Amino acid sequence: MKAEILAVGNEVVTGHTINTNASFIASRLQDYGVLTAYHTAVGDVKEDIEEALHYALRRVEIVFVIGGLGPTEDDLTKQVVCQALNKPLVFYEDVYQGIVDYFKRTNRTTPENNKRQAYFPTDAHILENTCGTAPGCLIKYEGKMIVLLPGPPHELIAMFNGQVCPYLEKQMEGVFYTVDVKCFGIGESHLAEQIGDLLGTFEDVVVAPYVGKLEIILRIRAYKKNYEEAYARGEEIKNSIVSRLKPYVIGYNEEEIEESILKILQKKRWTVSTAESCTGGLLAGTLVNCSGISSYFKEGVVTYSNEAKMKYLGVQEATLDQYGAVSHQTAHEMAEGIRHMAGVHIGLSTTGIAGPDGGTLEKPVGLVYIGIALPEETFTYELRLEGSRQEVRNKAVKHILCRLFEKLQN
Repeated sequence: MKAEILAVGNEVVTGHTINTNASFIASRLQDYGVLTAYHTAVGDVKEDIEEALHYALRRVEIVFVIGGLGPTEDDLTKQVVCQALNKPLVFYEDVYQGIVDYFKRTNRTTPENNKRQAYFPTDAHILENTCGTAPGCLIKYEGKMIVLLPGPPHELIAMFNGQVCPYLEKQMEGVFYTVDVKCFGIGESHLAEQIGDLLGTFEDVVVAPYVGKLEIILRIRAYKKNYEEAYARGEEIKNSIVSRLKPYVIGYNEEEIEESILKILQKKRWTVSTAESCTGGLLAGTLVNCSGISSYFKEGVVTYSNEAKMKYLGVQEATLDQYGAVSHQTAHEMAEGIRHMAGVHIGLSTTGIAGPDGGTLEKPVGLVYIGIALPEETFTYELRLEGSRQEVRNKAVKHILCRLFEKLQN
């Protein structure tokens, strides 16, 4: 089954609003075996909306129309769609009462123009809006389905998860199980060399690579008659991939690398502290993204100057004079320094040249050294990173967390 996502609104086509709704819907549809074949955006123009809808209905089975369900005159979606389908609108008293109750809960009176939001075709299946005033609906038309959804993301997500998903589940003949395997430190070509025979579309499973936030995501979608069979098939492929790519696997599904690290820290009951220069606190900030990290992350210091490195971490002046702040030796002493000063199991350090200025032929922009001090041994790594200042900092954090995860697993 194919779907098209049609976003309505001048703010979308002009670039003032990023259409995160489309990516959310497309991602959720995969769980139900619905392929999102097209993404379309159209402005608040009656003729354009109608043309886009007719075109979508010629090529897909489900059309998700987003936005334009508000109470103002420029909210045209529902009126245009129903006119195009030759379905007259009628007033739903119970829907309007729900809108009135919403305003009462927020100690406001209901404006007269909000009555527009209570008009729907007689054969529509109304989708209640629990987070706003604009209800959505499902409309069947000549063997196809049109789904009208509100534009604000928090309203759309609640409506989709709570009401559209149960409807889609009833239409399914089988069950899909989806799992993502996140990999870091390996390129697409090398990855294909190692698991090429597992990539592609097969009778009951699809395995495809996607580029994520500095990582490669392998998405596995297994299809079977029931969940148990789909789960078993999906996990079988996942385990085969992990067995071949284990050094590069950093997590699954929505789990971030810092969450994977936290699980190991909890198991070992180990603590960690950070000493940062070029990343300026970004490493510590990433670790504390995790709920529950407070029992394991003790402290972080930003030692941007040489004086701070010596004062707070005990980095030797001779080390800085001989090798410079951006060096294996300084990263080593920073990691060991924070480990001993904070009295923790793990000390992490970053020092480098994030740019765009400050680089030399010997030490160019993007040169970063990271240090990991463990109870038995300290490791340092040289990174040659590319991108803007922020990208270099982000990449440095990703690298050190992935290196730490690898060490902790072993």
